[in-house]
Amino acid sequence: MKKTRRRSASLTVIALFFVFGLSVLTFKLISNANDWALSPFNKHLSGVALESSGKILDRNEVVLLQSIDGKRVYNSDLNVRKSLLHTLGDGSSHISTAIPNLYRAELYGYNFITGANCPHFLNSCKNIKLTLDSELCKLALEKLGSAKGAVAVYNYKTGEILCLVSSPCYDPNNPPIITDNISGNNDGLYVNRVMSASYAPGSTFKLITSICAIDNLKDELENKTFNCQGVQKVNGADITCLSSHGNMKFKNALMRSCNIYFANLAIDLGKEKMTNTTKMLGFGKSFKINKIQTKPSSYNVDKASNYDLGWSGVGQYNDLVNPMHMLILMGAIGNGGKAVMPRLIGDVISDSAVDLFVGNYDKIETEEFMSEKTARTLKDAMRYTVQNNYGDSLFKGLEVCAKTGTAEVGENKEPHAWMVGFSSSEKTPLAFVVISENSGFGIKAAAPIAQAVMQKAANSLTKTK
Repeated sequence: MKKTRRRSASLTVIALFFVFGLSVLTFKLISNANDWALSPFNKHLSGVALESSGKILDRNEVVLLQSIDGKRVYNSDLNVRKSLLHTLGDGSSHISTAIPNLYRAELYGYNFITGANCPHFLNSCKNIKLTLDSELCKLALEKLGSAKGAVAVYNYKTGEILCLVSSPCYDPNNPPIITDNISGNNDGLYVNRVMSASYAPGSTFKLITSICAIDNLKDELENKTFNCQGVQKVNGADITCLSSHGNMKFKNALMRSCNIYFANLAIDLGKEKMTNTTKMLGFGKSFKINKIQTKPSSYNVDKASNYDLGWSGVGQYNDLVNPMHMLILMGAIGNGGKAVMPRLIGDVISDSAVDLFVGNYDKIETEEFMSEKTARTLKDAMRYTVQNNYGDSLFKGLEVCAKTGTAEVGENKEPHAWMVGFSSSEKTPLAFVVISENSGFGIKAAAPIAQAVMQKAANSLTKTK
């Protein structure tokens, strides 16, 4: 009897494992069927599906990509095509952030019941309307010129991304011939620098150090003073500043972007508080923008000396920031500490009689990064910086709060130029991030790009209201 019970128990366990495995397999078959069936590698399916795939349009219903006679047809404007390369792809699987690859099921009309290439009256292919403004993206690429870099603008009240541009790029109608592996000598062509890259942030990181100081020093911060003589020895090595500012308090130190002040501030705050703040702000975390995962930003001072810690507070040492992450943080500051998460998909439209799967593509999601008081304090300091350093004439009528950055990258290369910020005007709730690689000072190289795209974005936004 004991032997029979043991055998019975063993068979029951095996049966349960079998049922569990079958359930997992069934779930994966249903949930991943579209990826398998419509993979670019399955030309016998995806190639035929192109014959009746939906369109991709911008926010103004300009057709960006469609299928005509079974062929992929992009917008007729060369610079529009290039500026949207990392959003629309080139028909291959090389660009991981390409909407046509990520939303194959919607565009090609695939579902688990009817499959792909079903009769037209059963076809559930959809048109995808993006939140992007193609003319704004075109302008951003033109302003970047020959520089590599990234430009993004989004509405921090609705989450709509209006501009998302990565350079270098190419015409998807004339893709480069691959002579090396994708991770090799292709000049980063396939990398969406807004979503999938990270950079030394330079002085834009002083905003992160500021948040740590506002939260931990509270009312003491307003009168916290450090003396800047242009250079200060820490652990026997020099921390340098571009000027000798003398005695500096917080708002003027941010406005003048004083390295000595923020290095001392980071050292006084210490590793633990700085690390806790960066974790609170999403460092080390990947954000999901629709189906796109961003590259995590990183901050690690575990083994840092005080000298290294000081430079980390200035945005050097080993600090790395993802541009989309920085854009989200700008939105959070502008929105009282709570970020409306960015999104690229505005609407998914189907005219099919049979539409079995309908998603909530324009759902607004929020995430709290800091208290309302902290956001308001930093917002006032950033506004003070624009008014008393960059000048309000740079962003006429937009009440912009901003910070530039000049990130040293070593190897005798020119530094990366940054500018980040947002409009505090209720009429134009727009946040922006600009990085121009190896282009020098942020105020000289990144600010003109930010000025152009913000002005155009604001004009477009007010016209539609």
